[in-house]
Amino acid sequence: MKNEIVQIDPSLRLMFDQMPGCWGCKDNDSVFMYANKEYANIIGVKENRHLDIIGRTDFDMPCDTVNCADLFRIQDKAVITTGKTLKILDIHPFSGNHWRAYIFTKIPFYDSNQNIRGTIFHGADITSNKLLELGSLLSKVTCDVPSNLLSGLHSFLLSNEFNNIKLTDREAECLFFLLRGKTAKHIARIMSLSPRTVEEYIVKLKMKLGATNKCELIDKGIQAGFLNIIPERLMQTQLSVALSSE
Repeated sequence: MKNEIVQIDPSLRLMFDQMPGCWGCKDNDSVFMYANKEYANIIGVKENRHLDIIGRTDFDMPCDTVNCADLFRIQDKAVITTGKTLKILDIHPFSGNHWRAYIFTKIPFYDSNQNIRGTIFHGADITSNKLLELGSLLSKVTCDVPSNLLSGLHSFLLSNEFNNIKLTDREAECLFFLLRGKTAKHIARIMSLSPRTVEEYIVKLKMKLGATNKCELIDKGIQAGFLNIIPERLMQTQLSVALSSE
């Protein structure tokens, strides 16, 4: 059963409908107040029925993103409680079991009294892009858009190699999660490996980046630019992981 529908400003709805990509907003309980047709399309709701999303939560969507609904709610709560922008890599089998990768940016949704009443989200499809460039789209914007929703997307690359440091698929995946504070046990669970195997990859990473311990490995990985690298093989792994917080 849907929650009570909360109305949003018509100008905000117009912005969501005009802008490219997936757009929408949720209230403080992660209940959808609106989502545009593109979001409806990837989630499995017919475009002409996108208003049906209003009042639902991520637990109510007709595709496998429901497997990460708890994570989505935690992310929303982090944005609401800190007032900070969160950039998230989301890879899922969306509607029709089509694997797609998005970078979702979530920002606080303020009312006229500057109270946070939820989150606004924007999703950029990176499934087939080697370099994430949205600059060309900005010239087409016909209404004001919060700059932190679109900033920084150009900096992410889909690759296993950077600054002449070439990593194997598994090494790249391990480093990706290490740079985001994940433990070897957590990484093992995500990658369906044993913690010991993950530790072996970490040893190889330390050799390639010239690090003597994990802390130094993380520092050197960031210095080498791997914080902005998304391993290509992750594009077939369902996950929702924060890339950065601003």
